[in-house]
Amino acid sequence: MNNAFLCVLGIASLTTPLFAQSYSIENIGTLSSNPTQPVRALGINNRGHVHGENNLPGAGSAVKINGFFWDGHTQVKIQPVSPALAFGGAINDSDQCVGYMSAGGGALHQYVWESGVTHDIHLGPLNFSRAYDINSSGYIAGITSEFIPGYITSQFRPILRDPSGSWTDLGTFGGGSGFTRAVNDHQHVIGTARDASENSHPFLWSAGTGMIALGSLAGATAPYAIDDYDRIVGLSADSAGLYQPFFWQAGAMLDLGTLSGGAGAEGMARDINNHGVIVGNADDAAGAEHATIWSPLPGGGYSAPVELETLIPSGSGWTLFDAAGINELGEITGTGWLNGNKRAFRLTPVLSQARLSGLQPGISGQASSLFGMGFTPGAPIFIAYGVSSGQTPVPGCLGSFAGIAAPQIFTVLAADADGRLELPVFLPVSLMGLTVLVQGVDPLNCGVSKLLTQTFQ
Repeated sequence: MNNAFLCVLGIASLTTPLFAQSYSIENIGTLSSNPTQPVRALGINNRGHVHGENNLPGAGSAVKINGFFWDGHTQVKIQPVSPALAFGGAINDSDQCVGYMSAGGGALHQYVWESGVTHDIHLGPLNFSRAYDINSSGYIAGITSEFIPGYITSQFRPILRDPSGSWTDLGTFGGGSGFTRAVNDHQHVIGTARDASENSHPFLWSAGTGMIALGSLAGATAPYAIDDYDRIVGLSADSAGLYQPFFWQAGAMLDLGTLSGGAGAEGMARDINNHGVIVGNADDAAGAEHATIWSPLPGGGYSAPVELETLIPSGSGWTLFDAAGINELGEITGTGWLNGNKRAFRLTPVLSQARLSGLQPGISGQASSLFGMGFTPGAPIFIAYGVSSGQTPVPGCLGSFAGIAAPQIFTVLAADADGRLELPVFLPVSLMGLTVLVQGVDPLNCGVSKLLTQTFQ
């Protein structure tokens, strides 16, 4: 492996904007024999794979809920240990899915699903645990149930489970219970926890700082997602008691606004990627809920919300009401109505150039992966890097230029049948703070991917 490349290919800041002006849309499908039963998307990874929930027929008129995994072509049912329920949760870049499931005898246990196998990873002394999120290293944010001194009933406790199965109770602000919601690749966790008066507060937790309160716009607040720069999104009540989508960074909380352009509407931010692009849902002036995207502005702050349905082909038959997840390539998953049935979707940016994700998570001392899309299926893709911008002709391609001065070739990968690629790389601790420009060169069509500038964390 080229050490010069490793000395600069780290990611702490991503300067290539990923907001797309248009998207294609795919129906993830259903596992149910009854087409009217809902399908909901919960998350998407950098392979473009989606995790969610599908309602299925139960005994008599009952409905069973089952998590699913979708690899871009096929939807697979996540089987619970006990043949009843398997609720969804989250997915990481290794295609591990987490949630919670029936485990027999009335127990509900958190699970991790991978390669078609569901594993019971229950934690705690009582028969309830739930996983909410899993990061790229396999750390899981969840909750368990315990009896706490001073409380008559059992309390939910926020926990972080490491890949070996050991776990940490993250504590509270002095109250009995707390909940996690998400974990980033620094093992920083967000959620809500109660104080001694049993009032709930949103938190950011790390092993170094412990639990810190995030504050609010004016009332009850729930964080939903955190990126690898500790930027947090969610919903918070305003002074009128209406829930607004928020963006939080370094102690400051921003109201992202809704589609109504005025008072009386609500919304929530559901996910943020490392490029700072946010997705969720927001009300319009008539009070209707729509899947929404907010894009960071070059000078700071955010654009006005944009309704995602306006960015897909007209006449598609879709009405999009929620966006649940966005990956580093700008693909979005969510839920909408398709011909009267609730279905999960994946939005794929319509590209004029191929796109690289940057190494994810791009943290020194950890394993990372570079993802790409939009290349010629089956083509050899040259991954080029350098330390300064400039125009360099692509050999054999008249009029085609890389955007890197004196580029070096790190490796050559074959794009898969969908024009995607994936490259695992380990980033030594010594590389922190270094910067690189990265581009993919597709010699079969003389194309180059969008230039990406990145710095190590």
